[in-house]
Amino acid sequence: MLPPVMREYDVKQALYEMEIGRLLEQDPDSLVVDELGIMEGKYRIDVAVISGKLHGYEIKSASDNLERLPAQQESYSRIFDKMTLVADERHVAEAVRIIPPWWGLIAVSIRDGRPHLNEIWPSRQNINIDKLLVCQLLWRQEVLEILTALGLDFGVRTKSRRLMWQRLADSLELDQLRRIIGAKLKARGNWRVPGLKEPVERKPRKRRKTRRKRRKVYSPLPGGKSPLRV
Repeated sequence: MLPPVMREYDVKQALYEMEIGRLLEQDPDSLVVDELGIMEGKYRIDVAVISGKLHGYEIKSASDNLERLPAQQESYSRIFDKMTLVADERHVAEAVRIIPPWWGLIAVSIRDGRPHLNEIWPSRQNINIDKLLVCQLLWRQEVLEILTALGLDFGVRTKSRRLMWQRLADSLELDQLRRIIGAKLKARGNWRVPGLKEPVERKPRKRRKTRRKRRKVYSPLPGGKSPLRV
């Protein structure tokens, strides 16, 4: 009999119960966000923990492959202060050749029929963060509010959000950005707060029967043209 294959849902549930729960005990004010969009929506990281810093978690279950991981790690490494790859144990050997040394690595296996997380090594501080990409986590109204509060909104109030992001990135140090942006993201309330739901299998849609449209044909008859249906 083949061993059960863990889905992303199973791995994420175990991650919440073990790793994320521990972080929330250390800092109850942290915000956990599912599927956080970065780089103007180009990528979505599976789980992000927002506290004084940004910690991202990328999940690779047994049903996934690592084809997208090189591009993902390059992008995530420009934004997150810490990153952790949570990978099925069969991916670990390949993953260590892709992720940088400062990323954390958690191997996932099945024990007694349940997912088990084993930390191979913890994540460390990222020293190569792009301030502009961090600013892009903000919505347009949010970045405008920050610039206005700091007296930096002159000349950009009616401009695009990209110009506003650039103004903010050029004006503040990274530590200031972390604090201000983190506070703004937390103020969104229940925005994208995780609520684990069991995936629902969708039934295939039934094909709708279409009635054949009858064509009108005009035939010359005395007194003018009259339509005949065929």
